[in-house]
Amino acid sequence: MIKIIDCPVCGQKVEIFDICDHCGWQNSGPGEKESDPQGPNKITLKAAKEANKKIIGKST
Repeated sequence: MIKIIDCPVCGQKVEIFDICDHCGWQNSGPGEKESDPQGPNKITLKAAKEANKKIIGKST
């Protein structure tokens, strides 16, 4: 069974441990921390969320 979750960066639906088609974040699972880069992500979850907010703000 495939588990679908909300992307922790942009909120789009994504399979757990998959790469989000919308923002490119690779979900590292439920233990993901805001302040530590994990897995293939080169920036922190917090930084990715901030960058996503800036991108969304520019597109509206």
